[in-house]
Amino acid sequence: MGSILNREASLARFRGEEFDLAVIGGGINGAAVARDAAMRGLRVALLERGDFAGATSSRSSKLIHGGFRYLPQGQFKLVYSALRERERLRRHTAPHLVHPIRFLFPVYRGRGFGRFTMALGLTLYDLFARSPRAEWHSTLNAANVRELEPALSRDGLTGGAMYYDAWADDARVTFENVLDADLHGAAAANYAGVEGFVRVGDRIAAASVRDLIGGESYELRAKKFLNAAGPWVDQVRRMDDPSSRDTVRLTKGVHLVFARTMLPVRESLVLGDESGRIVFVMPHDRYVLVGTTDTDFGGDPATVATEPVDVEYLLGVLAASLPGIKLRAADVVSSFAGLRSLVLAGEQGKRPSSVPREEVIEVSKAGMINVAGGKLTTHREIAQKLVDLAMKELGRPIGQCPTLTAPLPGARALRADERSTSDDAAMRDLPGAAREILRTRYGTRAEIVARIAAERPDLATALAPGCPVIKAEVVHAVRSEMIHSIQDFLIRRTSLSWRYPVEAEAAAPAVAKLLGSELGWDGAREKAELASFATEQRARRVAV
Repeated sequence: MGSILNREASLARFRGEEFDLAVIGGGINGAAVARDAAMRGLRVALLERGDFAGATSSRSSKLIHGGFRYLPQGQFKLVYSALRERERLRRHTAPHLVHPIRFLFPVYRGRGFGRFTMALGLTLYDLFARSPRAEWHSTLNAANVRELEPALSRDGLTGGAMYYDAWADDARVTFENVLDADLHGAAAANYAGVEGFVRVGDRIAAASVRDLIGGESYELRAKKFLNAAGPWVDQVRRMDDPSSRDTVRLTKGVHLVFARTMLPVRESLVLGDESGRIVFVMPHDRYVLVGTTDTDFGGDPATVATEPVDVEYLLGVLAASLPGIKLRAADVVSSFAGLRSLVLAGEQGKRPSSVPREEVIEVSKAGMINVAGGKLTTHREIAQKLVDLAMKELGRPIGQCPTLTAPLPGARALRADERSTSDDAAMRDLPGAAREILRTRYGTRAEIVARIAAERPDLATALAPGCPVIKAEVVHAVRSEMIHSIQDFLIRRTSLSWRYPVEAEAAAPAVAKLLGSELGWDGAREKAELASFATEQRARRVAV
């Protein structure tokens, strides 16, 4: 077993070892591959140019779902697999991170699904998921729908349905895969970028890696490389083969965040635009998440951002279905934009929403395995396919995939070297609300955070009034979750930037001081970090 995420130790291993498998990209696909491969006994390196879950894997709709809208497209296998994986995560491997969500899906005459089509599709959805009877969908008439959500437009409303799916903090799901890879012996590091490859004969033997914090460059040797760089997958492919053609089509998905006082819906909603495209409206405590868009993107993936046209589209969908709630662009308190990597071959000319969501896997002439796309929900299954392929190419027996049943770290007991006899008392001494927050975010690993708070009672308090994060979490994230900035903590380790955007801005100064104390920053560095976070938050409101 490895030590808990120690970046310097991982970098030292990068320089000194030859790995069986080096995974490029610390999003959900790369993290899940590293976890599976390490659990099967491979020597694994995981490199991420930014922070873990720094791009698409922290900018999704936060849904762990089958994708009901894919059924009319005939993508039955995708929906079936996704629903089976949803249930695996929710009930067995990550119950602390994956939670049920109930959706109200109104049906309007001439827009999207009809009542019969919806009822048939949701019956299939429930059967695929093998849902308990208490969570089967229910069909509603127009009066039922109006009673449940009075704000919905009555014009053309014919009925609807209530059904269950699941949601999760996508960045935390990604991080726990990274953590589990580390706990099973992988060497993982963020802010470590691949800048090229070294060949021996016609095969890739090493990668040129740059430490983007320390500035040092070195070669990382591995028998097999796997490219899971998400929106940058084709850029990495061209480092291997400059003549290679693009394999993915990038589309942009934008989400908006509103205060619940401005968008006072009672239920999570599935709304449709004029063409029947789905937009989700999901209340999360004090705020409501609305999304997503699906438009082609042809720029630098690092520059993807919310634009006025994205805001206009989502406000239009809300106005059509919730006419009594008068929202303006100025009411958007935050937003985020991410990129999907969709299949390119054979799908040119189709609307983005009609392109299949299955992953793309190919092996280059130099032996690098490339993967792009897929769904957050099916990350474990995608990783299993990839590691099976890697094992075969390495000449190793594939064996039984351990991730079929193994819980993520927060859903299992702490290792002996992580436990303390005082852990139970430390959890009991926390206020009830803090205990619940920690358990929801960290599962069984909440005890590690509680221990820090017990040692320093001043760290048991909230970062700011009304902020659902305690100061001990910052210290824990530095020591055990490989954070290096305010953004790492507030955007990805806690998701505070979208779940509680106003509170996140209020908490930033306290986060900066705690990071400064743990990482040895001076006052100038703290100010620079605060300015950087403020710029990021402004960018999330740039369209308003």
